[in-house]
Amino acid sequence: MRLYEFAAPNPLIPKLVAVSDQLTTELSDEEIQSGMSIDDFLSYLQKFDIVLDQTDLYDMIKLPPLINIISNIQGDNVIFKGAEDQEVPDEEDNSADVVAGMASRAAGSPQRDG
Repeated sequence: MRLYEFAAPNPLIPKLVAVSDQLTTELSDEEIQSGMSIDDFLSYLQKFDIVLDQTDLYDMIKLPPLINIISNIQGDNVIFKGAEDQEVPDEEDNSADVVAGMASRAAGSPQRDG
């Protein structure tokens, strides 16, 4: 934590820095799931007296400290850093299965001369 974070004119910033550190710890200890709905995330922040709405959240994930924790918001879900890496292999495996299935069907079907 840096000293300028406490000297910021907005009193919300020091709270947000502290909560983001807490959230990072809970995510690494797997006390919190890596995916969370926007409503659940906003409720989590409210436990620490940080009241935001969805539009505030969309703006704040582009700035520190939330940019260091949240990678994206997809639909109604907050995607944390590191969680997006876990989802990619599933999609790649699914793509590989589809391609393998298409190749096996193509190899098994007789070709037509047109």
